[in-house]
Amino acid sequence: SLGLAWMASPSAGFSASIAVAVHELPQELGDFMVLRSAGFPVGRLLLWNFLVSLTCVAGVALVHALGQTAMAVAVQRYMTAFTAGSFLSLSLNMIFPQVFDSIRKYHSGAAAARAKLLCCALGGLAIYALVKIGDLEGDAHDHGHGHGGHGHGHGHGEL
Repeated sequence: SLGLAWMASPSAGFSASIAVAVHELPQELGDFMVLRSAGFPVGRLLLWNFLVSLTCVAGVALVHALGQTAMAVAVQRYMTAFTAGSFLSLSLNMIFPQVFDSIRKYHSGAAAARAKLLCCALGGLAIYALVKIGDLEGDAHDHGHGHGGHGHGHGHGEL
């Protein structure tokens, strides 16, 4: 997904990189602690974690190797949609129910309503931020050299 995001645009790549880092850092620390408590030696644990993490670099390299060919751009559209759908499925089917279970467990009455409202507000803010990032990408792509919308080979949606 990182390679696809960087292929789409620098702002999409940067946004995806931040999202992956925010997700992966705590995930990797948690995995490390669980596996360490299960008795894995630190050296071997770090080595295997590093080797598994190289799959991300391999994915970026693969996307870079494919380049900007017409077929790669067509595949990019489908893979980006698949990746977005995977993240939505993960958030709506796994994370969202866990958050609401936690709210039910630790809050009641008005506090539960406020917690749910806060979750909805944060979700709305996240959507707003994503739309604004997309708007910035659109503004950044308008180079201001007066081409008047004619096709000039920069990949404005054409295959």
